[in-house]
Amino acid sequence: MLDRLQRMADSYAKVKPQDLVGSVNLEIGGEKFHLTMEPEAVAVAEGHVDDSLFDVAMDEKTWSRLSLGIWNGLTAAARERADQPAPLDFRLPPGRRFEEVKEFLYHLGMHFFKQRYPHVYRYGPTHARSVHGGQAVPLVYGHGVRFAYYALGPGEQLNDEDETNPFEQFFAVISGEGTAVVDGVEVPLEPGVAFHVPPGKTHIVRADSARGLELFWLGYGPGA
Repeated sequence: MLDRLQRMADSYAKVKPQDLVGSVNLEIGGEKFHLTMEPEAVAVAEGHVDDSLFDVAMDEKTWSRLSLGIWNGLTAAARERADQPAPLDFRLPPGRRFEEVKEFLYHLGMHFFKQRYPHVYRYGPTHARSVHGGQAVPLVYGHGVRFAYYALGPGEQLNDEDETNPFEQFFAVISGEGTAVVDGVEVPLEPGVAFHVPPGKTHIVRADSARGLELFWLGYGPGA
């Protein structure tokens, strides 16, 4: 496991911004490690350190899915609320706020669990987890941009009736058919259709009762 983690660390060092520095504790099925992030290198060692920026914990099943490329780190960590559990759990030390390490968390989740460079991501129902009523694969998060793949089964619905977001959003249909309701207005969905959701407007997406629906989702701007 240590050798595999170091391969991931070496791959991560190729894409890590130089200003992401510090230590991160990592627990995998009870085994403890820590990552040391320097401007141009990332090292892995056994054991935890006291001054970590945050801790990351997972079970062996999650580790296997990450190692095999079935999930990326963001997929394993995805949740609708910060207090929800997820297969890959981020834990902040007392007194540290999420906003202080948000970009670091997003970048590590998106890029660390890759053993080869350049980093390749797989999306589709096989590589997704259930979030917001659909099967999701987060692909890009950070610096005011969020980009993900969503799959809905026949009759499934993405989001609750009153759900809003404080940032701009764009949905693009890959396959299937369904209906979006944006600020009370229905939009028929089929391949080749994309639609915009302004900040603060309610929006849901429903798959056709006989067919599923696949989409790309983009969130961007302040608050994303």
